[in-house]
Amino acid sequence: MRCAFFLLILFVSSCQLKEVSSDKIVARVNNQYLYASEVNDHIRANLSSADSTSMAKNYINAWVKEQLLLEKAVFNLNPSQQTSLENLIRQYRNDIFIKTYQEEWLKSRMDTLVTPQEIEAYYKENKQNFKLHQDLVRGRYVQLPLANFNKASVSRALRRFNDSDRNYLDSISLQFNSAYLNDSVWFRPQAFFNRINRSSPQEYDRYLKSKRFFEIEDSIDLYLVFVEEVRLRNEIAPLSHINPTLKQILLNKRKLETMRQFDNDILEEAIKNKTLEIYE
Repeated sequence: MRCAFFLLILFVSSCQLKEVSSDKIVARVNNQYLYASEVNDHIRANLSSADSTSMAKNYINAWVKEQLLLEKAVFNLNPSQQTSLENLIRQYRNDIFIKTYQEEWLKSRMDTLVTPQEIEAYYKENKQNFKLHQDLVRGRYVQLPLANFNKASVSRALRRFNDSDRNYLDSISLQFNSAYLNDSVWFRPQAFFNRINRSSPQEYDRYLKSKRFFEIEDSIDLYLVFVEEVRLRNEIAPLSHINPTLKQILLNKRKLETMRQFDNDILEEAIKNKTLEIYE
């Protein structure tokens, strides 16, 4: 066998598996045959001659090993094991065909648009199911050099934060060493305070109050911080924070309902067309 395989590799090297008009056999394990066309299908285009030959050798080696192992497995497994494996393979094949068809069918028929109104309605009806497992905070801050002379006006704008305040802060943003003004995003407290170099829970716990303004100063910078809102562990999660989760829940419910209708339609069609009979 080893000698035959060596000769096979020599054949592959000399022919370099160029496309041939009649498909040639390049390997055999008992009554299983490997053809040149199959090997060619697994060789990437635009390879050098040496690389093509190497890839062909690797594929043939893998094929021969697989066939030899399969032959040994079939010979050594008892009939009960083989029957069990054949049943698993048949069920797996059925599952793959059915799942692929269902997914294609769903793509063409299921409405994937979930409106904000649908999400809000589901949230209101089920909010007790969405309690927080950790504290959350949303807020804004500005990092200023200690020598900045706009502290009072920046503090006032940061606390009040109406449209004119936002425009004002944007107009002087080049004076800031850093800033975060998108206060609609929820953070874990540590993630929020890490932005202002305060990572110790003992330090930020005392700031966890809604509508809280405070200043933090280090040797270089002054941080002006406004905590817009805090939600504590075991409180109801804010809608904006779990919006993606709610959307996915609604899509999953819609998918299940659509598939239930799909199953019913298939059954009714088979009964109508008299292609289904159940014998007692």
